[in-house]
Amino acid sequence: MSRVTVVVGVAAVIALLAKGLYPADLPSSPSPDFVDTIFNNRCVLWAARLLLVSAAGVLAFGGSFIVLSIGMRMKNREWLRRAGPFEISEGSIGEAKQEIDFWERTALASDEKTIGLEKRLRQSEELIEDLKDCR
Repeated sequence: MSRVTVVVGVAAVIALLAKGLYPADLPSSPSPDFVDTIFNNRCVLWAARLLLVSAAGVLAFGGSFIVLSIGMRMKNREWLRRAGPFEISEGSIGEAKQEIDFWERTALASDEKTIGLEKRLRQSEELIEDLKDCR
């Protein structure tokens, strides 16, 4: 697709959108108030509709950008380290990793100790059974 085709297509969509947003008829109110008086003009009503559609477009593109950006960061294994005024520094992350390593080593040592105690318990139970048999 050439650039000219894209530009013409976008211009056509914008023209159709602008034409579709322009009000064909204005409803009349039996007792108009301040807001009715302001929006009794076709140009004002068209500008308000155009503003709402533009805001919706900006929000849609912004939302899709945020979702795609977060998805790409998750895919690249880049994790959120800052949200507003809250930030996790590299030092804090390093400390957390050291703490995780410490607790993993402690858990492994506890597992080894537990295995040793279970083995001694089995041996003690076997000795008790042998002593019962000797009676």
